[in-house]
Order: sequence, then C-alpha cells, then structure tokens
Amino acid sequence: MSAASRLWRRAPLWRFSLYSCIFFLVLAAFFPTPRLLHLLPWLSRLPGSTAHHPASQGGPNPPTAPDGQNQAGNNNNEPLSADRVGAPDINASFTGGIPFGGHTLPLPAGTWHPVLSGQIGPDGAMLVNIMVRTDRGIVTGVMIARTNAKPLPAQGVDAIENPCHDDRNFSSHIASEGNNGVLECWRVSRATLNNGTVSSDDLIRMAFERLHTLGFPVPSVFIVTSWVRAAKAQDGGVTTAGVDTLLAPVQPGTVQLLAPLPYWEKNTVTQAPAAQRFVLATQQWMANWSGVLRSGLTAGLPAGIAPLDLSVDPAAPRL
Repeated sequence: MSAASRLWRRAPLWRFSLYSCIFFLVLAAFFPTPRLLHLLPWLSRLPGSTAHHPASQGGPNPPTAPDGQNQAGNNNNEPLSADRVGAPDINASFTGGIPFGGHTLPLPAGTWHPVLSGQIGPDGAMLVNIMVRTDRGIVTGVMIARTNAKPLPAQGVDAIENPCHDDRNFSSHIASEGNNGVLECWRVSRATLNNGTVSSDDLIRMAFERLHTLGFPVPSVFIVTSWVRAAKAQDGGVTTAGVDTLLAPVQPGTVQLLAPLPYWEKNTVTQAPAAQRFVLATQQWMANWSGVLRSGLTAGLPAGIAPLDLSVDPAAPRL
C-alpha cells in the first residue's frame, strides 16, 4: 500500500478538507464575487454562472422605457411596482456619458456600471438611473439620476430647491430662483450608511441592497453633490432633472476613510485636514460640474460625453 493510499484511509479530516476545497471551488466558479470576476473575467462566460445570467442576481427584468433606455425613477417615494424596476447587467460599463430621457447624462471620470433602473410614478412619468463606480472592487461613487419623460404638474415644484437651504450642507449655490421660469441649485452634503443604505427612498435602498448582495464593499460615509433643476414647459407643466453623486472619501483600494467618522460633519470637518481637503475639492469640482450637468440634461454635450478635464472628481480612480 502506497503512502498516499494509507493517508487517504487514515486521515478522514484530510479527506473532508479535500472534498470541501472542490465544493467551494465550484461555488466560486458559479457565484463569483466582483473582485474574483475582476481577476478572472473568463468566469463570467461559464454556462450556469450567475455572472453569465446577471438578471438572476436580484430584481425583475428591466422595464421598457421611452427611447428604449429601460430607465426610470421616483422623486416622491411612491410605491414601486415589480414590473417597472429592473436590475441591468452590472458588468456593462460606460464612460463619458449615456443617453437619458432624450438627453445626455454626463458621467464623472472612471468606468460606471448600471445598478438599478425603473420607470415609476403616475403613468411612468419619472425616470431614474442608479450607477456605481468601483476601484479595485471598492465602491468609489454612486450616481442617482432622475428626470421626467413628460411635463409634470407645476404644483409642489417650488420646493425642489428646499434641500439647498439646509443648514447642514457644507455649501450651497442657487443658480436660478425662478428667473425665466427656471429653478436651479446645487449643494454639497454628507450621507452616512445606515442599515446598509443612505436613503429611505425605496429605489435607492434596493440599489444598495443589490451592491451588498453582489459583494461590493461600500464605504460608511459619502460626500454628496446634488444638482436639481426645474423649468416651465410650453404646455404649462414642468420638466425636472436631478443628479446626486455620492463620492467615497477613502484611501485608494480600501474602505478606510481619509479621516475618522466624527470629522465628516459640517461643524467638525475643519479639525481634520484630510477631510477638509476632500470637501473643499468636491466643492471646487461641483462648481464646474454643475454646468456640465445642465448642458447634458438640457441642451446637449459635444459627442455626447463629458469634458475630460472637468469630469475628474476627488474620488475618481487614479491611474
């Protein structure tokens, strides 16, 4: 009897470990994490793999939306219907900009992936698209874009800029307060991960649940830039657009914050130089990026992409 056969018969724990290795290798092949897919992209081509059939990873099939975009949204936290919310292929990647509601949604620097999209609200009038950007498997940015497929009633639109007057914001800027029928503002604030999400909005909560389910490490704090615009339409209604961009203030390739958690509030940020630098850099970036958002979602961008020099935000992956 050889040494290998004696070991096989006399070491049941060793046999169990060998069986376990084979079992977990098979599991890893058919249910790969985003990090493993990044290292071994050929795993997504295995028949039966969840990466080979991304629609099975959570949520119903994407809905049909205007312009064939499968994109929609909700500004009023209205109940979501399963046939209007979709989980696109998160392995799809986009840079520069994408079509959105008949216009162009500019994308900050880096590669962005779709997380959730839907068409909700009365008659499916609102569109939303939630996207994520990663660096070495870590979430560095989340974008939540909203617009309406057709003009909405004017009631309640005056309140669209109310968040820009919140005293907790790091900064706010009112670009237009009713001039020529346009309300527009942008702000820089903070969002903290709470119960796995940063908002009570149903669609945003579902998007973060999908990121957690797929194994993406998510930082505990985001610095948020928010841009909103409402303009009177010819029929007396209102067209709206809004983009929230969540930027992760973390060390590259990790979820470690640049400064401890208590220093990411308005009244303490000046006590941590790293936190203050990140917030100031975000404010400076947003001062230019707000104009890019306005152009993309109202008039259009040359070649349908954002200017490269203006797209590099403080959390963008560094080459």
